[in-house]
Amino acid sequence: MTRALAPGLRRVLARVAALGWKPGPGLRVLTYHRVNDVHPHDRLSVSTRAFAAQMEALGESGRPVVALADALGALRGDAALPAGVVALTFDDGYADNHAEALPVLERFGFPAVFFVVTGAMGTASTIERYAHCCSGDGMLDWRQVRDLRARGHAIGGHGRTHRELAALDPDEARREANGCASDIEERVGERPRLFCYPRGSVNAAVRRIVGDCGFEAACTVRPGPNAAGADVLALRRTEVSGDDTVEDFRFKLEGGFDAWHALMQRVRRTAS
Repeated sequence: MTRALAPGLRRVLARVAALGWKPGPGLRVLTYHRVNDVHPHDRLSVSTRAFAAQMEALGESGRPVVALADALGALRGDAALPAGVVALTFDDGYADNHAEALPVLERFGFPAVFFVVTGAMGTASTIERYAHCCSGDGMLDWRQVRDLRARGHAIGGHGRTHRELAALDPDEARREANGCASDIEERVGERPRLFCYPRGSVNAAVRRIVGDCGFEAACTVRPGPNAAGADVLALRRTEVSGDDTVEDFRFKLEGGFDAWHALMQRVRRTAS
């Protein structure tokens, strides 16, 4: 969770934190951002080779991989939640999601949801307005977004400008969420069902606003699995980073990094 620690030390500390930690059952939602081979020093960039190895490990694990929207009924208690079930998500809408991640997903037959910042579609990474969320080589354009949808993947909202919704006044937060949904509906042809809070910034008021805008579920950055009965407007996720080995990835599938991620989030909140 922090680049200040060397990957090896982070790995050791995560395993120490996991001692006695027993993650409960439920849907594990994995978080990716970038998939490419040109940004090895960006923690949020997973190399294409590493991503392929992780998807191979996921397939070998025997865990069912489902579209996030398809798991909502089970989370609400309308059906049984399969043991070990996993969903895949990608944040921000980087162009490499289409160029690099999509072929790997298709190789293994895994569905995913791509959360896009609609005001950044088709922009270059150097545009200052989006520098806080879009470092790299550019963002998906609407043609690529429609292609992702045509290939069976979901398109979710991630705001219009990637601003932290809990820091905005309610009217502005509503414009961010509703405007994002309207942009996707206009350009893709259907209103999105899923949302991801930019930078994980959410409170009770923001959850209500996102729900009022028609989103059925929304993702946070809080770690852990999602059991039946979980608040679907505050879904937990597990971040996969460029520092992760395949062994780390398998450990994350088991919930081994949950305690470490929770601790790092508490440290960051205390420091802010």
